[in-house]
Amino acid sequence: MKVFQYLTTLDARDLEDLYKDSWTCQAIVRSLPPRAKQYIFKMLMVDTYPLTIAKDWSQHSSNHQHKEALKKLFDLKIILLNRGKQQSEQSIQLNPLFQENIKSALVEFDKVIFSNSSNIKDTNKIPNINDLDNYSKKQWEQVLYFLSDDAAQPSKFISDLLLSSNLTRRDQDGSLSITSDGFKFLLKDVYTQIWTLLIVYLNDLEKKRREGLTQGSRNDLLGFLFRLSFLQLGKGYLVGELTELQKEYLICLKQFGLIYMKSDASLFFYPTRLIISLTTGKTLSLIQTLAVDKINSSSNSANTVASSTIEKKESGYIVLETNYRLYAYTASSLQISLLSLFVKMLYRLPNLAVGIITRESIRTALIHGITADQIIDFIRHNAHPNAVNNGQPIPDVVAEQILLWEQERNRITYTKSVLYNSFPTTDCYHATLKFAKEQDYYIWSNDQLKTLVVNENGNDPIRNFIKKNFA
Repeated sequence: MKVFQYLTTLDARDLEDLYKDSWTCQAIVRSLPPRAKQYIFKMLMVDTYPLTIAKDWSQHSSNHQHKEALKKLFDLKIILLNRGKQQSEQSIQLNPLFQENIKSALVEFDKVIFSNSSNIKDTNKIPNINDLDNYSKKQWEQVLYFLSDDAAQPSKFISDLLLSSNLTRRDQDGSLSITSDGFKFLLKDVYTQIWTLLIVYLNDLEKKRREGLTQGSRNDLLGFLFRLSFLQLGKGYLVGELTELQKEYLICLKQFGLIYMKSDASLFFYPTRLIISLTTGKTLSLIQTLAVDKINSSSNSANTVASSTIEKKESGYIVLETNYRLYAYTASSLQISLLSLFVKMLYRLPNLAVGIITRESIRTALIHGITADQIIDFIRHNAHPNAVNNGQPIPDVVAEQILLWEQERNRITYTKSVLYNSFPTTDCYHATLKFAKEQDYYIWSNDQLKTLVVNENGNDPIRNFIKKNFA
């Protein structure tokens, strides 16, 4: 779920509170599809619009897009429905608060959010855009590295978020290990990953607010995020202009790579490309412009692979042979760490890591909750272009063997159950057997021994059934 999907889950009171901030309203308009934007500006200068006329805003051929645009606006409580006594009297209108803020934004287009450092000398070295890109990439890769490497020690803030989002679990020895959801998380694009953790943070913040543990709120943080997305890349902004709560949020966002600060006590903060593009919806082009490490191959230019996880992968780096040997053309420690979840790594060269898929390496991954299908999809998703062009991103023999190794662990299933073997009469046994089957509690029975095994959940209902009918 990304932010604007998340907003549709909030109640009308929360949305009304968010719409008090003009920057939030502008960020939402900026994220909407063109047709939804068109409807907003069509209604901007009128109080109400008859619903019968609104239905004719689109031609029949684009009726689906018309309904989708209206649904999005209704879900976000941007368009409100006025119900009349008859259907022909129904009308729609823009949310008055939202409408007023968009009007103001069109007039005050040069409004300043935070003062930048143009007229104030920053005593620290001012980072350029390339520095900011490299910083955000490094910071976010560290978050992902915590998922793929049990030995890595995340900060308490990141650790709590990963646990709350069920991306990691705490083992008996107190260490964190990746879950099946965590492995799926690693395959998603960077903006989905960031919003996944931010939404967990937002929900935790709201829960603490209701319990009286913090003065901050979910809406405060959302409004702050929307404001930050309007800042200029490469410019520094004064920390002193922020509220105490916003300063706390700033330190948290720094751990995601969304904000750059020389130290927690710095006078200036610098938004990175990630925070500026976080609410624009233009993730693909922006991800592709992030600085990436390129691996130069001296023998074959086809082996040049982008090694950054923060980049939208257009080409993979994995070559897997039928002898289960895997070659990873990458210098990224993060990508090698991901492979180590299900591959026994043998050795590593500057531009190449070599490993082998074994029964034990797959079993280790399965124990951590990673499924065979996820492993196969990961290899296929990250297959080297040469392997893809040859029609074998993953050899069939290897894929089938991985599935067989998973089936080995699933040959026996355990179910908590209750055994009944002291029925007073044969009629009681047969009646109870019929009842257990009808209620889907039945597991096993033996008519000669008058023995019945049922699911643990059926223990109390079956005991009550016997007492009521045969006591």
